[in-house]
Amino acid sequence: MRKVMSIAVAGCSLLLLSQCATQEEVRTLQVQLRAVNQKVENIRLNTVDEMQRRQASSVSKIDHVEDETLRIRTAIEENAAQTAQFRDQANENIAGLRSTVDGLRADQEMKYAELNQKVLDLEARIAEIGESFARVQQTRINEAEQRAREAAQRAETARQRAAASAPTTASPSAGPVEVTPDTRKTRVAPPSVTAAPAAAPPQRTTQPSPVAVQPSTPPAPAPAPEPAPAAPTPAPATDPFARALSQFNEEKYQEAYSSFEQILTTNPSSAEAAKTLFYMGESLFNQGEYDLAILDYQKVISNHSTNALTPTALLKQGMSFERLTDHETAKIIYRKLINDHGNSPEAAQAQERLSKL
Repeated sequence: MRKVMSIAVAGCSLLLLSQCATQEEVRTLQVQLRAVNQKVENIRLNTVDEMQRRQASSVSKIDHVEDETLRIRTAIEENAAQTAQFRDQANENIAGLRSTVDGLRADQEMKYAELNQKVLDLEARIAEIGESFARVQQTRINEAEQRAREAAQRAETARQRAAASAPTTASPSAGPVEVTPDTRKTRVAPPSVTAAPAAAPPQRTTQPSPVAVQPSTPPAPAPAPEPAPAAPTPAPATDPFARALSQFNEEKYQEAYSSFEQILTTNPSSAEAAKTLFYMGESLFNQGEYDLAILDYQKVISNHSTNALTPTALLKQGMSFERLTDHETAKIIYRKLINDHGNSPEAAQAQERLSKL
């Protein structure tokens, strides 16, 4: 701009001087003026246009930067909005999850309390059944002892009568004498003893089988005694548990139960106590006495919890409750088996049976 002002001043000066300058000087000044104009034009073309182009380029770049800045600002605002939305959603999800967890915890605590109550009820019921079973067993033992005493008394009476009548009916040197008794002898089957086999009187090997004599009024003379049968050849001694297990395998469950019970009574702290109790429960289970079998299985579970037969006892206890149509208690037993012995084959069977209840 300073050059332009200089040119304008020069032009004005030239105009003033033209009045007093000569023609030659005027031409010279015109030439110079044209040169100055040419320079001004060159300056305009070379400098001003370049400046305008640069300015235009700068303006374009500024516009581009502004657009880019606006785009970035918009993206930042969108990200901030999405972040706020995600935060609100996360807080809402966390609150819902927490509420669900609290509800599940409360539900589990309630179920756990119900399960504990059922276990307590079950234990009380088992204790009650145990007392009932003990009373039944004691009654059976008393009845068996009474029958055994009566049988022993009848046998002793018959033996005494036979011994008392022997000298009057035949002499020692005489041969066999046929005797026709006035009263008919009736052979009575030995009483069935279901409990405490040890209560039976010791068997005499030198006397005949017990005979019940029905006396008449007045009593007739006692007949001559029958010849005593030969004593049976004693069976080879065997292990009591093996003999009882053989009876069980032969499906003589009542006899097997009595044998197992005798073993347990003789040695309650033996290494085979858990197995003996288990097979006592099995004998009762196979006879359909499920309520009594539950008690023997419970003795295995309570007194021998680390024994390998404990999972099987739990499974059979649950099956016994199933047979008694007490499905709720059976479910409790099966869940206990799965929780306490989850890796056992019995747990898999319990899970299968639990899914069908």
